[in-house]
Amino acid sequence: MESKSNYRVGITEKQVAFFRENGFLSIQRITTDEELESLKTTYDELFRRRAGEEQGLYYDLGAPRGHKGREVLPQVLGPDIHFPNLRQTLYYRNALELSSKLLGIEAASLNQAGLMIMQPARYGCETPWHQDEAYWNPEDILNSLSVWLSLDAATVESGCMQFIPGSNKQGVRWHRHIDNNPLIHGLMTDDVDPSAAIACPVPAGGATFHSPRTLHYTAPNTTGQSRRAYILVCSGPTSKREKVAHRPWQKEERDALAKAGIEVKVF
Repeated sequence: MESKSNYRVGITEKQVAFFRENGFLSIQRITTDEELESLKTTYDELFRRRAGEEQGLYYDLGAPRGHKGREVLPQVLGPDIHFPNLRQTLYYRNALELSSKLLGIEAASLNQAGLMIMQPARYGCETPWHQDEAYWNPEDILNSLSVWLSLDAATVESGCMQFIPGSNKQGVRWHRHIDNNPLIHGLMTDDVDPSAAIACPVPAGGATFHSPRTLHYTAPNTTGQSRRAYILVCSGPTSKREKVAHRPWQKEERDALAKAGIEVKVF
């Protein structure tokens, strides 16, 4: 392994072409073992503190907002708000450089936003099939991708990423909230053929990249180890749609939160 100061990750033109055709890419390493251990420590501290919960930046993605039961898919939004040094990591730098190549956008024009998601050992629930764009502002045309770093070895059994190749070239499917409960932020779509899925297991320190329209999924974690993932969304300049996209599930959630008296800050 190269020293921390010199470590770089490269991708080939063939990999860039694969990503643009299929909407996803998997690589075996994006940071050093040394940094990986540091990221694990920071990650565990954020979840121990339930960082940002009062601001709506910590919640269970797979269960109703404010529930008191066992957390099945907890997440932390904006981890770098609490630990600004995360923006100086090799992971941030390599994710930015690789995203620039995959998107064909100058790195200086890209913004990065982070989140962390945990699938607890033995009972962490699935992340159902969905497209990230279903969550995003329906007024915008996106120019972005997500980088998914696994802090632990990610297998099919522990919840590695799975993708539907070519779905990045199709439209946003109809989505609904998990369990048809708009107090659950997690979305899912039934308009998918799981038999076409490609699973992308990666070792600790490996990463996947996917486009906002790429259908993806993670299976429940049935192993004895939590599956910890640190995601960076790398975004170039957006443009406005001539007509706002029809995504009623977003209004359903806003209305349900308002009725329940739950205030959620926009991240």
